[in-house]
Amino acid sequence: MTGTINPVPLVTVILLLLFFFLLGSSFVTLPGIIVELPKSPFGISVPLSNLIVSVFLEPEKKDTSTGFSAKREVLFYVNDQELNFEELKKMIPEFASQHPNQMVIIKADKEVPQAYIIELTNLFLAQNLSVLLATQPDAEH
Repeated sequence: MTGTINPVPLVTVILLLLFFFLLGSSFVTLPGIIVELPKSPFGISVPLSNLIVSVFLEPEKKDTSTGFSAKREVLFYVNDQELNFEELKKMIPEFASQHPNQMVIIKADKEVPQAYIIELTNLFLAQNLSVLLATQPDAEH
């Protein structure tokens, strides 16, 4: 049996793989919990960080007997792992010693009280870590 090799299936597979990787790479997102970020017309692109801290309020719970909402606690996630504030405070010096001069990205939900964000930022800055507050693009500008 002699004959020629048909290159069409090979080219088709290569093009499909190329399209798969090109389209798949545009959907890479930062790890972390999904939060509704405040909007800002100013934005910069940053490389992926070793530490992403997501801060948001727990879901609202209503007391069925009174109809009032209970106080919502602030939740902290570090790279998709839930930590309470005390655990987070203990983790920061360890992270700073292992990753000096590292940038930390804080993804804070727009409903989180500003005092929590400032306190968290101060903890990182005290360890000489750079802090970036994440926002989402403002579509109006």
